[in-house]
Amino acid sequence: MGDEGLDSALMALSIAIQTEMDGREFYKRAAERTNDPGGKILFISLADDELEHLRLLRAQKEALAKEGRWLRQPETEADAHRAQVEGAPIFSREALREDISVYTSELSALRMAFLMEKDAVAFYSKAASETHDPDGKAMYEYLVGMEKEHQRILEEEYNALAKEFWSAMGFEPF
Repeated sequence: MGDEGLDSALMALSIAIQTEMDGREFYKRAAERTNDPGGKILFISLADDELEHLRLLRAQKEALAKEGRWLRQPETEADAHRAQVEGAPIFSREALREDISVYTSELSALRMAFLMEKDAVAFYSKAASETHDPDGKAMYEYLVGMEKEHQRILEEEYNALAKEFWSAMGFEPF
């Protein structure tokens, strides 16, 4: 890899690391703010996944900076961890029916989280397409898959919670 390619790869990894740090902090704050046990589990799980991504990205950046090469993509526990939060509904529908207003911040957090994951998918997809090294490409493609799964979970939960919210408010847009 030439100096320009190395610099570009290191810059992409720096951006990815900052993105994952920001995502982790967002999920930690969302977990602290929600009173819903299922929501708390979801946000903590996503924060844990972001920490796993951070470890991977930092190791890749260190290997590139010191040795000028990408590490092979190892199997991680993230796939097993991810399965623990699959499927909506996660937030309590009974509690929603009791106090609708409590869930407006959860809806906002879910929407923001979905958009963050969407941006991450776009970033990692672009990085994968621009990375010629098979190990680097594999790492980015792995992250694309993880972020798409986060996106799916968040979208399902947002849609389910929004539908309950609209119904409880007497407003059905469709």
